Amino acid sequence: MEILKWSVDYLTDKGIKDAQSSVEWLLCEILSCSRMDLYLKYNRPMSDAELARYRPLLLKCAAHQPVQQLVGTCEFYGLKLAVNDKVLIPRPETERLVERCIKEALILTEKKMQMQNAKPLRESEKDADGDPGPEPFVFKPVLQILDIGAGSGCISIALAKHIPNAELFALEKSQEAIGILQRNIRFHDLEKRVHILQEDVMHYLPEQRFDIIVSNPPYIAAEEIPKLEKQVSYFEPFMALSDAGDGLAFYRFFAGSFPEWLLPEGFALLEFGGPAQRNALKKIFAAFDIEIIRDYQQDDRVLLLKTKNGDH
Repeated sequence: MEILKWSVDYLTDKGIKDAQSSVEWLLCEILSCSRMDLYLKYNRPMSDAELARYRPLLLKCAAHQPVQQLVGTCEFYGLKLAVNDKVLIPRPETERLVERCIKEALILTEKKMQMQNAKPLRESEKDADGDPGPEPFVFKPVLQILDIGAGSGCISIALAKHIPNAELFALEKSQEAIGILQRNIRFHDLEKRVHILQEDVMHYLPEQRFDIIVSNPPYIAAEEIPKLEKQVSYFEPFMALSDAGDGLAFYRFFAGSFPEWLLPEGFALLEFGGPAQRNALKKIFAAFDIEIIRDYQQDDRVLLLKTKNGDH
């Protein structure tokens, strides 16, 4: 398809990274086809109607607007999600947080099940001869998970899909973001397992403690915003990027709050801004046992926090 090659060259000249994938994404949206179909089936010229829809999108892409916003969807952890300019576009780095959370949730579930099985049988549970009888069916304990700053719901939805015994509480301040969050929850049929809490976390008073807390908070220092790529600084919501300060405000708040919000065997997973923030975060969370998890580019990216000795 000639228009594909021409469009890629055009975006490349405009300084757009990943021009090839951006053009493929736009063309697949216009032609309602897969990327494979794009190369196997579409040798015909585009119709006037298709070109009329395509050209404005290509121009916006050339102006550095994220292609995910232009098509209104993105993929995260193998899931299709709706996005717009009111929510942060999910990044591959955040998939590392989800991946580790699923692993840790399985370990925590098994630990809780062992504790259940270790409980002595009540007299009423024994048969007439005093024997325990057949082994009872053991239900997996429900894990209560809080997602702070849920945005599009990418973390909550991915965790709900991959941790069947989880109940999610997606906390989000922005009413505009909640519109997208609700849409994604409905699309994935998770209304009964992902509950939206419209709250400012700084004023949030939980009614319960949680097994797991996850968050990708705004961690970019305000002075760093102008240095970001235009796709980010011009088009993504400032509130989702920065705390309007040094990028560490939410972590300071979490360090003081999590001991009261987490259950004794619980843990928290937090994304952060990479090696430059590592030492500051180690000091902020000095009261916790800390593990630093690297992303797929081998950069420090996620904190795993557990209270020391499980004490609260």
